[in-house]
Amino acid sequence: MAVLNLDLYSYELAMNTQVTMLLPERRGVPHESRDGAPYFVLYLLHGHGQDHTSWLRLTRLESYLQNTDVIVVMPNGGRGCYVDGAQTHRYGTYLTKELPLALKNWFHISPKREETFIAGMSMGGYGALRAALSCPEQYGAAAGLSTAVRMDRLTELPPSAADKGLAIPTLSEVGENLHRVFGTPADYESTDFSLKKLARRLNDAAAPAPRLMQLCGDDDPLLADNEDFAAFIKAECPRLSHTFHVTPGIHDFDFWDREIRTALQFFGLLP
Repeated sequence: MAVLNLDLYSYELAMNTQVTMLLPERRGVPHESRDGAPYFVLYLLHGHGQDHTSWLRLTRLESYLQNTDVIVVMPNGGRGCYVDGAQTHRYGTYLTKELPLALKNWFHISPKREETFIAGMSMGGYGALRAALSCPEQYGAAAGLSTAVRMDRLTELPPSAADKGLAIPTLSEVGENLHRVFGTPADYESTDFSLKKLARRLNDAAAPAPRLMQLCGDDDPLLADNEDFAAFIKAECPRLSHTFHVTPGIHDFDFWDREIRTALQFFGLLP
């Protein structure tokens, strides 16, 4: 596949930002005209402390998709958690509104929700599920790998979490940033930062709903939160199509490299 690195100005973020993209290119096969036919698109989000190059550098994503007709968009989300923070940048609007509009102006990207997917790991899993739940008209399906269901609680994990792949720096600035993004923890579940609130709202609406998938390792420090959210969907959101898989693994790229294939199959992008 062709690799494209974009450096663009975002009005919503009020700064330059970066996007790494994979474009369909089948090796050994001549380029042929598609007569303007658009490509499926997958927005693929990185985790906390990572960047737009992480999926490409640390997994075999390009190899998995080498014979497909999908454009993969990997934006730099910084530590913005893919939301419009209470006192931080507008990463939610950037991800779900501004970036898709810009890319559709530049590339042959499908405008159809059935041909648009979003996924991510850890912080990116939260961002992917939140985007799909808050903008269901835009995505056909979404997958969260090792999803940080409660992003605001990441600094509350025990030290043993680092031995299972989830190492958050013990800097006060990290917790302060999460507080600036999400506000007061006591108010979290009553805000649109809450995946549960968004899921309940979508369940009660008449709008089409994306298919949802959660994937988590059986020794991941975030497993309990993922189990809780999956149980909530099953009990209180019966209208939503939801799948939850727990397989061997911790919070690391060994797990994500393996299970991104599961997500791609769920989207119908791999057989």
